[in-house]
Amino acid sequence: MSTDYRPLTPIRMTDLFDGHLERFGVHEKHHKDTTHDRRCLTDGLNFLWVDCDEEGLVTSITRHGMNAPQRILRAIGEEFDAEIVSEHEPKYWGYATKEEWYDDWAAISEENKRKFYDNVIKFVRGEEHDITPGTIGMIEAEIAKRLVAENPELLSDDKRSELIKAIKTIYDRDHAITVTLTEEEIAFVRTAATHEDDLNKG
Repeated sequence: MSTDYRPLTPIRMTDLFDGHLERFGVHEKHHKDTTHDRRCLTDGLNFLWVDCDEEGLVTSITRHGMNAPQRILRAIGEEFDAEIVSEHEPKYWGYATKEEWYDDWAAISEENKRKFYDNVIKFVRGEEHDITPGTIGMIEAEIAKRLVAENPELLSDDKRSELIKAIKTIYDRDHAITVTLTEEEIAFVRTAATHEDDLNKG
């Protein structure tokens, strides 16, 4: 489990590790995986990995596992007067609001569905397609082929939603995996969500 963050204003990697953050109790954690463009910050208990680009500017700050890195992130934000946002926020992706973010992703999702449907039809007709063998997409395409063999009318454009629904129903019935969490695992997930909420509120 990990979460990526990034600053909305440029920060140089070297500035994060030259002692600026020591007054907050934050310093570098030396690790065998440390490289020129990937280094680790710690407050003595929690840690964050920081990556930079070729120009030395921070591109991402990553939390791994059940770290609670609020102290480190707040130190960076305060010292460099920077807003730090997580991948769960629209600003991380360059959107001003959740509505703008959701609308754009919905449009992208719809376009991807259209492209996949077009490839499924090509597969069923024996034409050249972009579906990769061994993928879920290929499993769904094989399901579509069987369905169309039983009912050729499903190839018509006005039957698109009916075909897609039938593919999903059969795939979920025959291939979907149901995961049941124990009470301990549910508590673990809630704790992780609480840490994330605390950070966003802070």
